[in-house]
Amino acid sequence: MDIDSNEFFRQATMRICGSLDIETAMWKALEYMENFIPLTGMNLVLGEPGMPAIETLAQVSRYKIEKMDRIIPLPPETRSEVESHWASLHDVIIINHPEMFPATLKVTQLIDRPDMSIMTLPLKIQDKRLFALVIYLIGPRQYESEHARLLSMLHDPFAIAMSNALRHQEVLKLKEMLADDNRYLYKEMLRISGDEIIGKDAGLKQVFDMVRQVAPINIPVLLLGETGVGKEVIANAIHYSSPRKNQPFIKVNCGAIPETLIDSELFGHEKGAFTGALFQKRGRFERADKGTILLDEIGELPQEVQARLLRVLQEKEIERVGGTVPVPVDVRIIAATNRDLKNMVNSNRFREDLWFRLNVFPIKIPPLRERRDDIANLVYYFINRKSVERNISSPPTIDPKAIDQMKAYSWPGNVRELENYVERILIQYQGKNISGPLIFEDTIFKKAEFDIYNQPVAGEENTSEGKIIQHLKEIAKIILPQVNSENLTSSADKNEPLDLEEALSLHIRKVLKLTGGKINGQGGAAELLNINPNTLRSKMRKLDLLKKQK
Repeated sequence: MDIDSNEFFRQATMRICGSLDIETAMWKALEYMENFIPLTGMNLVLGEPGMPAIETLAQVSRYKIEKMDRIIPLPPETRSEVESHWASLHDVIIINHPEMFPATLKVTQLIDRPDMSIMTLPLKIQDKRLFALVIYLIGPRQYESEHARLLSMLHDPFAIAMSNALRHQEVLKLKEMLADDNRYLYKEMLRISGDEIIGKDAGLKQVFDMVRQVAPINIPVLLLGETGVGKEVIANAIHYSSPRKNQPFIKVNCGAIPETLIDSELFGHEKGAFTGALFQKRGRFERADKGTILLDEIGELPQEVQARLLRVLQEKEIERVGGTVPVPVDVRIIAATNRDLKNMVNSNRFREDLWFRLNVFPIKIPPLRERRDDIANLVYYFINRKSVERNISSPPTIDPKAIDQMKAYSWPGNVRELENYVERILIQYQGKNISGPLIFEDTIFKKAEFDIYNQPVAGEENTSEGKIIQHLKEIAKIILPQVNSENLTSSADKNEPLDLEEALSLHIRKVLKLTGGKINGQGGAAELLNINPNTLRSKMRKLDLLKKQK
């Protein structure tokens, strides 16, 4: 039949370019083209020279056949055939006898159609080879030169349409990546700002009043409070309410960095400064330039590092390990600790001049037991948030009596302990696959009778030592009758005065006895003592308890 080439080109182009979805466009093209060219299927493949395989990008077919593997390896002897077929990009290759071509024979064998006739249209756009369109029909010698002429007319529409479709897929992939990033950032915002919302108009109102006062002023801030009260949350609030909010916010846990690495981590090092220093490294202070740095657990810093930190505060510059040239830095310092730095100054464990520099604007964050009215809101908040994280469609309810029970508990681990407890209960709830209100087991609340943190000690409320001295006899009355230990009661029962080291050693040994020697993790000695495990080990090392523990 006579074919109007212009009309064929126009109609085919409209269908080929009518959708950004590759397979949709190919189906529309097939439905029109089969009126002029014998075909029952087409594949879009990527098979550039040098590639050891052919990749199928899309496939449409009227045959009820399984889709072939996305990647089809090519033996070395078949690669030259593919490259020769791509030599003349606009020429349609007719393959009426696949058995004569190793590459096409392999493909037809994979789909169990060795008697297939094939035409291949290499596609190219902007001088870059992209892929090839392969059309086929069952039976030998099905294609003639006229069919090849018509297919060759569609080179540019197919090339442009396929290029646009692939770019569209890339945009969708980037959109999904962006959505995933947004979900991650949203979770991070929830993580760092949960307590910023819960309690800021109640138990933390005074704290947030101070945050609003100090945030715009470029001075150091010292955050004081027990472990788990939310010092990082308050530091976030200060930074993101300050003029530096669009600049870096670097967080450093001073107690988690080994002493041998802390100089390099904070101040960086030059290439060759020590064995393994293969490159120059920027430290945390340089990374925080123009922004804020949070030095958490600052009481754990060795005195040598304290001296170098004092220089940063005074001179606004650092010196890399192995370096000789000062590096200026513009950094706001927020320090945080659960220690009594003033007491540490008096005992020569913390530099007095550094303490004066850091203690410009201290903010004391109250423990959870001092803001019990916030507990209910925190529990509801954590239940809703953890339910979303754990894909629980309908967050469970809570018995009001359970809230009263939680308010009565002293929460020595503060908000962090409450969050972990709620998550543990939710996991149990989800595992049992039950409905109804959450049922809280009361085992953790029995620990309250051993809680030595119920009453703060004047002047010592932020140190383990101060609490121990104040409550040692009270602890002995409760704990010692239950502990079969090696005469740990001698000094306490006789009411003889204990020096600080003896009191500390006695208390740590008792707690280790209760935990069966466990230091880390839930129910470990560090958790019961409400201090960092590294800090506990450091104290045990000084008291010669580690060897005994082993």
